[in-house]
Amino acid sequence: MNTRLTLRLIALVIAAGLFSVAFVVACGESVNEEESIPGTATGTGGGVLPPTATSTPPGNEFPIVGQPEPFFLEDLALVGLDGWINSEPLAIQELLDSNQIVLLDFWTYTCVNCIRTFPYLSAWHEAYSKYGLTVIGVHSPEFDFEKIPENVQKAVVRYNLKYPIALDSEKQTWDKYGNRFWPSKYLIDGSGEVIFRHFGEGGYRETELLIRETLEAEGRDLDDVAWSSVVGPARSQGAFTVTRELYGGYSDNYLSDGLYAGQDAYYVAPDSVVDYVDDGTRRHGQFFLDGQWINESTAVVSGNSGKSEYASIAFDFFANSVNAVIDSSSGVVDIVVELDGRPLAISEAGPDIEWDDNGDSVLEIGDARLYQIIELSEFGKHELRLKTNSEGIAIYSFTFGVFEFGP
Repeated sequence: MNTRLTLRLIALVIAAGLFSVAFVVACGESVNEEESIPGTATGTGGGVLPPTATSTPPGNEFPIVGQPEPFFLEDLALVGLDGWINSEPLAIQELLDSNQIVLLDFWTYTCVNCIRTFPYLSAWHEAYSKYGLTVIGVHSPEFDFEKIPENVQKAVVRYNLKYPIALDSEKQTWDKYGNRFWPSKYLIDGSGEVIFRHFGEGGYRETELLIRETLEAEGRDLDDVAWSSVVGPARSQGAFTVTRELYGGYSDNYLSDGLYAGQDAYYVAPDSVVDYVDDGTRRHGQFFLDGQWINESTAVVSGNSGKSEYASIAFDFFANSVNAVIDSSSGVVDIVVELDGRPLAISEAGPDIEWDDNGDSVLEIGDARLYQIIELSEFGKHELRLKTNSEGIAIYSFTFGVFEFGP
């Protein structure tokens, strides 16, 4: 049996054999049935919703998610791009003709699942680029502000990404590949065949094995090349579930698995200014507003123009960490953050939290990006409240993690 056929069978065995065991959900896909995290304790009590969209289980405890059958695309060219970062324009066929293999990673910079995979992609780029692997990050945005090249450039610097980044702002390459998830990885061998796809987090060891096997099939000697040594976070003890991703904009809140807003007033009319009253009702997997807000297509936006009192958004959550995608049209502003009705302690704060002269824990909102708000040492149920008296604070989404560290 030839080496390339052997590799293809390895990929299919990994993909087909493990695909039936568990499905690691990625950004852009949701789970509709109520369930706890696979492989963990159940019996969580009523009202506990499943992980969806960006709230994926820990990658190091779950099987790889791959293709159940071969994937064929006659023309692999990247199309409709509006620029590159870290590289001159690259063409996949030219790379293949020069005896390279290619790993495409579809990502967007506010996707927490993508952020969690960056250390592995960077390690593979560092370890194997001189042996014939070209990693290309294809940035395909979810929100309009992610189409702005300067915003992507800031994210590339923030996360120290050194491999080539293709800007797929209109998602033409995304559509050409029939993609549905952030992140998604496509491994292309020297013959121009996509021998493996992977969706979401996890499967890092298996993916690296295929990278090494494919490079060796192309004639590279990796006997003296060490495997990458990224140590990912383990799942927190006692993490029996995780709160689903919450979207602020009505384009997601009207979906069958949406209804992220907990108050009926949100659904009366889109693009409306509403004065909300938070009466203390809490339902897991929903947020509750107080003060003046506008329900826009992709975000819920504060509307407290000229008012001194706070508008707030609050919800209960089950997790170790909480992240939020937020933007401001009012310049750089502070948002007050409260956990269980009080300021955050240093041991509870994510890296984007600061403290003001009043002792309040605050987020300084400037760039449109993902902010890491909460990082708890122990899994648990808590209430989070964000308060602002500034107009134009756009809250796009909240995501949650059940890891010992990180977002």
